[in-house]
Parts: sequence; structure tokens; C-alpha cells
Amino acid sequence: MSKLLDGLFSEWAKEYGDIYSLKIGPDNAIVVSSMKAVKELMDQQSNITCDRPKSYMADVMYQESHAGVVRYNDTWRRLRKTMHAILTPAGTMEHLPIQLINLYRREAEATQLIYDILHSSGNDLCTHLRRYSTSVISSVVFGKRFPRRDCPEMDAIFKSVEVSEAVFEIRAHPPVDQLPFLNYIPDRWARWKRLAKLGHQVAGRIYFHLLGLVEERIRSGGENGCYIETVIKNQEEYGLSRKLVGYLGGALLDGGAHTTSAFLLSMVLCLIAFPEVQKKAHEEIDRVIGQDRAPRLEDFASLPYCQALLNETHRFRPVAPLGIPHAMLTDGLYRGYVLPKGSIVFINAWGIYHDPDVYEDPETFNPDRYLQNEFGAKPGVDTSHFRNNIVFGSGRRICPGQHLANTSLALNVMNLLWAFEFSPDEMIQKKGTKFDIWNYRKGSFYEPAPFPCSIKSRSAAKVSMIEEQFSSASSLFENFESGDSEIKDLDDHERMRM
Repeated sequence: MSKLLDGLFSEWAKEYGDIYSLKIGPDNAIVVSSMKAVKELMDQQSNITCDRPKSYMADVMYQESHAGVVRYNDTWRRLRKTMHAILTPAGTMEHLPIQLINLYRREAEATQLIYDILHSSGNDLCTHLRRYSTSVISSVVFGKRFPRRDCPEMDAIFKSVEVSEAVFEIRAHPPVDQLPFLNYIPDRWARWKRLAKLGHQVAGRIYFHLLGLVEERIRSGGENGCYIETVIKNQEEYGLSRKLVGYLGGALLDGGAHTTSAFLLSMVLCLIAFPEVQKKAHEEIDRVIGQDRAPRLEDFASLPYCQALLNETHRFRPVAPLGIPHAMLTDGLYRGYVLPKGSIVFINAWGIYHDPDVYEDPETFNPDRYLQNEFGAKPGVDTSHFRNNIVFGSGRRICPGQHLANTSLALNVMNLLWAFEFSPDEMIQKKGTKFDIWNYRKGSFYEPAPFPCSIKSRSAAKVSMIEEQFSSASSLFENFESGDSEIKDLDDHERMRM
């Protein structure tokens, strides 16, 4: 549904400008479609644009405890303080040993990703990317990794994602927030109410299973340096109940699992559809890194074309084209317009990144635009209000873990290009049909539907290095694979603590 809305919002922006309003029943909605408006309204006036819209479905599913959708209140402030204490660059320096462990862990997971791809067909690419992205965020947050796609926790996480997509699909429920009397319809006649409660059960089941594993490790003295261990040890200082700790971990899991795999899948799709881009990236990788070793994180600073490739993927196929809507905390004033309290605010990232007045030929995947200037804009465009991290949100709601996400993306951009050559599936090549770059899943996130492709290793020497690196990583994996993988149904006492 987001793909329908972002298309409409972008078309309307051409007619009504970079900020305009809509009526959604009795509610006001404001659509922001330029970098300038994002900076001046969403960043500089974040004190009044930092709320979330009221949402019956979110409140039932997440019990007003999920950092991504909770309203601007004391609960959100405590959750934000906790996330910033460790996840931001400043927090990273205070917890450097933990962050070093997390870096080694991400590098090891990235090694398994290319090992798995090496030993499978192109048809399994989506599966491997999903396993990687879910495992790496779970190991960083909860200290629990998933070595295989068929791990019970993996199934539970993807079930939670599937139900969440259904819960927040705009057509899945009536306008219950605009017409509150609908809350009184009995569950047996209200599928949307049953769906929201199912979402609560499914999400809580995996969140609190993983939290229980962390608690058990702490009790037995088997800590492995994950984020939630640090939160629990400082729980009183942060002012968090066990329920909030579980939902905090769940919010971080939700924020990192799906988005990373969606980004990497879009990148591979673009590399196949635009082979000249892949060729340039391969040439840079070979020139800077050579043939005798694998990439290291510090190499990324010396790979300007790969950096441009990362930025262009964010621009060309933003994972969250509309992000999570904001809401006006109080009445606001912008460009002479009064923005009423409670108005829903959408950041139209798709429209911003595909504006032909800003980007030359925006429907073409062209990393070279980011070599011409930092923001990829046309010559002469005023970029004083631009930033390349708009995909991570804005203002007080910006993702506190964005630099961790960028580290994972940088590692994988280098690894995938160093190790493999991607091309269309043989059947597509034989038929001579054009590779489809618009076949994307329906839902809130912009993720390609699984696509057949051919993946070939770039040399026998690299195959040997991948095998050797994966063997060496096995000892690091052991510390993050302990704990019962069976996810039990929650008893009544546990449900009360959710």
C-alpha cells in the first residue's frame, strides 16, 4: 500500500508543492516532499513534530511500549535515552569493548553470508540475505544468532513481520482512529481487532523468548556482550520495566532485520539491471583491495565508487518510501501555514529522491552522480539543507542505530562485490527479456520480490579465502548459539508481564 501512496504523494507534490495537506476523515495529513522542508520543519522544529499518530492497531499490538510507534511521552523518552546511551557514536565510545565485539560479530556474519551464497544457487539469495540480516541484529541486540534459515526463532521472527505487515496494511482495518466508536464492536465481528491481538501475541512471543535467553545467560555467568545485557545491568538507571526492556529489544530487532536484507536485495537487483555499474565497482574493488585478501571495514573509506553505490541504492529504492508517520505535538507554523496539533506528517522520501528538479534522470541507477557532489544533485542545486541519511528518519525520531546499520551495509557492499559477479538467470538471458526492476513486494517496506539470478565466484583464490575465513569464524559463532531454540507458548504470568 505504501507504494500506492508514495506514488500519489509524489504526483500531488508536482501540482501542489513540496508541502501540502490532505483530509483523512476528520484528521489532517501533511505531506513533506523536499529536503528543505524536512530540515526546516522535521529537524529544526522537531520539538513539535516528534509525536506519532494515534493508532488503535499499534496500541493493541505493542501495548504502548514499542519505541518505533509509541507516542511522545515519558515512556518514549526513557526508551530513547536508553538507545542513545549505547547506540549513538557518543555511546559507542563509552561502551567500546562491547562495540568491538559487535564489529567482529558483524564481520563474521558477513563472512557466513558470502559462504552461504557461494554454496547455493541464485534462487536462494533472498533466503540468505534474510538469514544474515536477522541473525546479525539479533546477535547484537539479544546475543543470539541464527546459523540456518530453518531455526525456530527465524520462523517466529518472520511470522511476526508477516502479521505486522497485515496489521498495519491500511486496508486491513476500518478508520478506527477517526471513528472511535468502532472500538466497541465485539471481537467476533471485527477481524481487525482479532488481527491486532494476534500481532501482540506473535510479537511478544519472540521478543520475550529472546529476552529470557539473555536473562538466563546473566544468571549463569555466560554473558556474551550483547546490547540487552547492558540494558538489564543498568535497568534501574534507565527506568525500564521488564516489559519495556523486551519491547525495546523487539523494536531494534524489527528495525534492523527486514530493512538490511531489503536494501541488499535492491542493490543486487540494480547491479544486474545496470551491468556497467557493477563493472565499475569491481574495477575499484580490485584496484584498492587487490587479489590477495578480503575487504576490511577500513577499506570502505578508500572506495568512493562503492560509497556512491550505497548512497544511490538508498536514493533509487528507499526501503521505507514514507517512513513511519510523525504527528504534530502542538500547533505549528511553517511558511505562513498553521499546522494543527495532531496532524499526521508523512515524509515522502520517494518523492524527494525522485525529483527531476534535483536529480538528473532520477529513474536511472547512476552512482556517478554522488561522485560529482556529496548529495548527487544536479549542478546549481542548493544543497545546504541536504543530508544523505534521510532514510533513517528525522529530528528526535531519527534512528539511533544508523551508524551500526551503515557499518553492516558497507561490509556487505564490499564483500558481495569482491566475491561475486551477478547476472540475469540463464533463462532470462536465453529469452533476451529485460530484467524487471519494478517487481517489488506489497507492504510497508520496499523490497524486491525474489528473483532468479546467476551468481558466480570471481576467482578460485577468492573461493579458498571465503572457505578459510568461514572456518576461522566458527569459534566466534559458538558464543552466540547457546540457549534453547524452542519457543514456548507464554503462560498467563508471562502474558501479564508483556
